[in-house]
Amino acid sequence: MTYFLGLTGGIASGKSTVAALFKEQGIPVIDADQVAHQVLATNKSVQAQLQAAFGEAVVKNGQVDRPMLGQQVFGNPEALTQLNAITGPAILTAIKQQMQAADAPLVVLDVPLLYEQHYEQYCDGVAVVYVERKTQLQRLMARNQLTIEQANARIDSQSDLATKKARADFVIDNQGTPAMLRQRVLALLQQLCHNK
Repeated sequence: MTYFLGLTGGIASGKSTVAALFKEQGIPVIDADQVAHQVLATNKSVQAQLQAAFGEAVVKNGQVDRPMLGQQVFGNPEALTQLNAITGPAILTAIKQQMQAADAPLVVLDVPLLYEQHYEQYCDGVAVVYVERKTQLQRLMARNQLTIEQANARIDSQSDLATKKARADFVIDNQGTPAMLRQRVLALLQQLCHNK
């Protein structure tokens, strides 16, 4: 039986790095963002609903114009809720199909908004990649070349990382060096494999 580990964190917490470390160890990773992009690119029903809700121009030559769609929903909670209502069920169906097809003792489900979208109910355990807010700010400003105000706004737009940490079954502390993070991921992997 497959153990599904949900993986989440905040922006600039190092979640993508942790997912890459799991992949490096041969652990399959289902990436919710990649699944969402695939759904937008291939699901004609979703595309038609997006056109009805956000205008014909959001789909050009059979492809969703993601930057245009983003402009319409960024900073508009009602539009974002509508977008999620349209895309969410198709994304969940695609993720569940990948989960059912999984043939490994451990599979990581990489979902940035895992708790917000209630994906924890499909996981046997949840790991949160955690950093202090100060570290998160510094990394985000350096990575995306943002001002402190812009970085704070992006962090504030997500659920509090400390709250996610409190809900998690496993916490991967990413306050240190890349080598320290690698050791923490390997230790978690060993713990998960030992407990199976």
